[in-house]
Amino acid sequence: MRRRELFRAGMASGLAGVFSAMVSDSVVNATPVSKSTPENVTIPVIHQTDLFHPHGDPDDHFDLATVYALHDRHRVDLRAIALDYPPKHRTGDPDLTAVGQLNRLCSESIPAAIGSSQPFTNASHPTLPEREMAAIRRISSTLRTATQPVAISCVGSANDIAWAAAYEPELFREKCAGVYLNAGSANDDPQNPDMLEFNVQLNPAAYAAMFQLPCPLYWFPCWHQVEQRESGEFGTFYWMPHAEVFEGCSKEMQSFFAYMFTQSNDPRWLLALNSEPDTTRWAAILADRRGMWSTASLLWLAGLTVLQDGQIVSITEAKEHKDLLFRMEPITVTCGPDGRTQWKCVDANTSAERPTQWIFHNLAPERYAKAMTLAVRNLLQTWN
Repeated sequence: MRRRELFRAGMASGLAGVFSAMVSDSVVNATPVSKSTPENVTIPVIHQTDLFHPHGDPDDHFDLATVYALHDRHRVDLRAIALDYPPKHRTGDPDLTAVGQLNRLCSESIPAAIGSSQPFTNASHPTLPEREMAAIRRISSTLRTATQPVAISCVGSANDIAWAAAYEPELFREKCAGVYLNAGSANDDPQNPDMLEFNVQLNPAAYAAMFQLPCPLYWFPCWHQVEQRESGEFGTFYWMPHAEVFEGCSKEMQSFFAYMFTQSNDPRWLLALNSEPDTTRWAAILADRRGMWSTASLLWLAGLTVLQDGQIVSITEAKEHKDLLFRMEPITVTCGPDGRTQWKCVDANTSAERPTQWIFHNLAPERYAKAMTLAVRNLLQTWN
């Protein structure tokens, strides 16, 4: 069993729980890792998320459960969680309760730090007050102390990552395996050229800074065409029916999502995991569906991808399959301070330099939603 760092719990720095480590040897119950896969395949990960309670968008809780499932299945070593500071339009605060609940289910002690309320700007890099530095320090310290390069998933604002990289660019150059950026649009809407994807709107300057990082960038545009709510060639969006994704998951997992979906104000968030979801409310939840964006990035970060039938396989193993669902393409890309990108695919075999930036490519848009829903369902069954 691999060695894991233990962090002391403390609300001032946004930490949640200390528990013993228990992990599964398999990657995915239905599709275990090939025996040829090295045992020590885990990669240290920092997860940046706009996770709130009451929620802003429930997809963030699915993303959090996904990364915990990958951690519990020994595919990633989740070292830290950076929670966005809530923008003014949000009604909720950073959801430390969700981190605590999943720490309990995983017998873990993953620390969570609150992000800065000060927006990143390319114009200057002032010294921030101490209380604005928690997530920035957590990102930097996790990179600094890691014995192997660390991957950073970004499913919310890029604000704290941009701050951390601006303060210590060499640290990112030497210790960051890559930033997995879930934001933006592959194509602008020709009818609404001024429309920006939500995560970009949060801080266009921070988003633009991601394309200038001194480390690899894996770009997962949320939209093929901005706000076009259907699966497209270069966009990660898909619809996920709740009844399908929750099929066969444990009562604790149902309770985790019920607590979030109902926007519960019960302070007994830990005991809520042992409570049966209200039958009427849970039925209403099952009848709904969820827009999802970030699943592909979390799987790819873990060295995994998906086949068109929903099976999760290692990226190495996927090369043998013709029915691959998605892959990453090398690109050259520029992004202006207004958050607008210009990009094109390049041939890695003929390029004079090794590519450092990639874009998500959906190879089967018509099958994408079904396959990704099956993949997430598989992961949510981790705690059965």
